[in-house]
Amino acid sequence: MKIKLAYSLSLAASAFLFISSVTCIIFQPDLTYISILWGATLAGSTLLIALSALTKRQLNLASKTGVVLALDLFFILAIFLLIFTGTISPKFEIRTPLGIGATFGYRLILSALVLAASIVATKDTINLFYDSSSKSREALVFLTIRLTAVFSVLILGGILFIIIYKGIWALSWEFLTEPPRKLGTEGGISTAIIGSLWMVLGAMIFSAPLGIGAAIYLIEYSKNLWLNRLITIAVSCINGVPSVIFGLFGVAFLINFFGISLLSGSIVLGLINIPIVILTTQEALKSVPNSLREGSMALGATKWQTIKKVVLPSSMPGILTGLIISVAKASGETAPIMWTAVTFTATPVQMIYGVIPNVFQPVNNLDYHLLNLIYFLGAWDVEKNAWGTALVLVGLVLFTNMLAIVVRNYYRKKISW
Repeated sequence: MKIKLAYSLSLAASAFLFISSVTCIIFQPDLTYISILWGATLAGSTLLIALSALTKRQLNLASKTGVVLALDLFFILAIFLLIFTGTISPKFEIRTPLGIGATFGYRLILSALVLAASIVATKDTINLFYDSSSKSREALVFLTIRLTAVFSVLILGGILFIIIYKGIWALSWEFLTEPPRKLGTEGGISTAIIGSLWMVLGAMIFSAPLGIGAAIYLIEYSKNLWLNRLITIAVSCINGVPSVIFGLFGVAFLINFFGISLLSGSIVLGLINIPIVILTTQEALKSVPNSLREGSMALGATKWQTIKKVVLPSSMPGILTGLIISVAKASGETAPIMWTAVTFTATPVQMIYGVIPNVFQPVNNLDYHLLNLIYFLGAWDVEKNAWGTALVLVGLVLFTNMLAIVVRNYYRKKISW
């Protein structure tokens, strides 16, 4: 019971060190009081691990396992001594040569050292409990996987929480319905919202038919496997090209014909989305069993009737998944439209007959609007509006994705094979 209690206390101490150090790395609070708790916990954890090791009769301190354990305890004890002696103080920092680049301060360094000590202490406690057997390695792997999943959720959730917390105070009816004034320090983002929606819609109108059509041809009609493979590899390579390259293409070719306009930006974003639509649609079409095609053809349907009535409805959830990804990608692009479509202006999108936008005029965009507000930070009071713009942009992307997911689930329920 005493041994199990020592293990439990050691794991509890390691958990406290891990959670508190990660919290301090993220929020960078004052470490005056928490460092005292860290020092006491590190000393107690070292003592508990050492006592647990001494009670293990089968543990040979001269073996490799014993040497590694001794080095781990020395590492934990060294961090305790750094805290206890005040070697790492609030004035401690690590600068890169010549002062160029990052500077690592006391809060980050101490928190990182305590985090490393918590990981080492957890590893040693589990190894001692399972006698460094295969069960200990399995437990460590499972713990690492679980912590990785939790850590990923915490990071993403933390980012979303910060955006919501800082941006919610900027939201108001005026902010959403009025154009910006005085370089974004006053007014709202109505022109940026409308411009973003029209640009994403234009990109989808351009990329969806071309991407889906190309995928249908490659999967359903083309019989040259070598050519199909070559085209797929080329499309995959294009999908990895930085978006700024597409912006350079737009400057070199589209500007000469359409100028800086909504049409130029929509075409550039559509070109970026085409490889995503092609690849995802190909995988969706491949997932449809050939028996459905053969059954349709056996009943007298033509090739196109089979594709239209059988293949496309069955693959619609996968196709919509690709369109969801492309919408999110188009919504977040800034570089390719900076020189082809957008302007930091309060001028609303001009409408023809009140319905169709004038595609030959430049428009504002949420990404570009946010970029300019970031440029103005420190010079003008725009931080509140910048966080509000970021929250609206994230909200629009999430709403679009949720709408597409609802439609995808609707089609998925109709599939039965």
